[in-house]
Amino acid sequence: MALTVVRRGIEIERLIGSEDTQILLRAEAMVSGAGREEVHILMADAYLALGAVEVQTDRVVLDGTVYAQAAYRLGDESSVRALTAQTTLNHAIDMEGAAAKMIARAEGKVEHVEAKYENGHMAFRISVRLRVRVLNLAPVEVINHLSGTNGIETKYTEICSAKLSAESGSAALLREAVTLPSTLDARCALMDWFSASVESISRDLGGVRVAGKVMTEVLIASGVSGRPVALVKYAMPFDQLVELPDWLAEDVNAFVEVKRLYSQVEEGGQNDSSLKLEAELAVHVCAMGKDCTEALIDAYGTGEETVNVEQHALEILAGINSVSCQDSFKNTMLLPPGSPGVGSVLATRAIPTLSGFYSEDGYSVFEGVIEVTALYMPSGSDKLNAAVAELPFSLRCQGELTEDAWVNVRVINVEANALMSDRLEVRATLEVAGESRMTQNIKIADSVAEADTGIRKKGIMIIWPAEDDDLWSIGKRYRISEERLLEMNGGKTVRAGSAIVAHI
Repeated sequence: MALTVVRRGIEIERLIGSEDTQILLRAEAMVSGAGREEVHILMADAYLALGAVEVQTDRVVLDGTVYAQAAYRLGDESSVRALTAQTTLNHAIDMEGAAAKMIARAEGKVEHVEAKYENGHMAFRISVRLRVRVLNLAPVEVINHLSGTNGIETKYTEICSAKLSAESGSAALLREAVTLPSTLDARCALMDWFSASVESISRDLGGVRVAGKVMTEVLIASGVSGRPVALVKYAMPFDQLVELPDWLAEDVNAFVEVKRLYSQVEEGGQNDSSLKLEAELAVHVCAMGKDCTEALIDAYGTGEETVNVEQHALEILAGINSVSCQDSFKNTMLLPPGSPGVGSVLATRAIPTLSGFYSEDGYSVFEGVIEVTALYMPSGSDKLNAAVAELPFSLRCQGELTEDAWVNVRVINVEANALMSDRLEVRATLEVAGESRMTQNIKIADSVAEADTGIRKKGIMIIWPAEDDDLWSIGKRYRISEERLLEMNGGKTVRAGSAIVAHI
């Protein structure tokens, strides 16, 4: 027997490691005008703009910048002030098996911010959650053909390895001017927030066109009596071309990061004022592909010659499973004891934190808390006050995710209204998106070699299949082809407890 083994190489995307960690950062800024007067902190927030992500030997190094902001009152002033601070992030995450030039995926999110006045400065304590995955594309050879093999039965399977084919990015700068009515008497921008969403991905000449919007919210100081602040919401559309070879632009995912948002009020006097917005975006696209081939699983001889097959397990990425949904949220927020009663709510901010999720019966259930801050005018007072509460949420989405899935939750369109003087009704829309890697373990042939057949018994046999038997396992055991076994038994398939006949 002249046995020839033909191999083919494919690329396998392997997960080297995944880590999820929390770190604490501190930022400071001088409080202008502060002396002996009490500083009343009304609202504090922060966001992270990730920078470089570098894979090194057994670790991943991340850097970025955290921007913090706060609105506050001084003493008995009725007007509201604001300040900003920033600090750098430089953090190394241990990752066994990581090496330079491997692929890294990283996400960072501010989960909680505390602001405190200390000796003329506003000190921010910022809790940041970091998630990192390291991937590697490794070539693997599989046996996809045996030749010169008379009387050899072969069993093949098709394997398809999903992998990252290409990735690219592009920067964009958005500028908008929003007209503010003169009745608002806008003075300055105090705080701002954003959330970006992708609405469409389409092929275009030279690459992929990504379109969507950046939802902005700006807290503005107002000169209107009894209404010192107002919340202005505006959607900034974007439409960005990201270069990518045409032959890779089939299965493309895109996501957008807002690196920095600037807001400024230009007063118009007797005329309408305007709100100037400027957003720095980073648009990323990833093209997924599949490397497919026939791979030998097993082989055996049915004549005077046979083969020995060594097998090994191969783990491949079968694809990416995504789950996303939206649902309405409603809950009651009680004011802390001793708080002044609510007259009217002027602005509401909500930050969600996911505590965990689980999958059951084709659905995924996500649970966590929403930290709600409401700025309100107390009844009979001209001084803005704030209330903070943590409200639980649970969201059920169709589709199941694995335990190591990456999940993001955000709150959109949050509003609060007074139910009674000591409680608010909070309404919002919750949006959740999760993504998990679906892997598959396949046992395939690693090597095939000629082997001695030994003495082969001949005759008619009655075979009683076991629970895990099939035509292949019985054929290999007695060195009969599957086709002959079917012929001998009138096309009857193998069933445990039901005898079949074999003529050897």
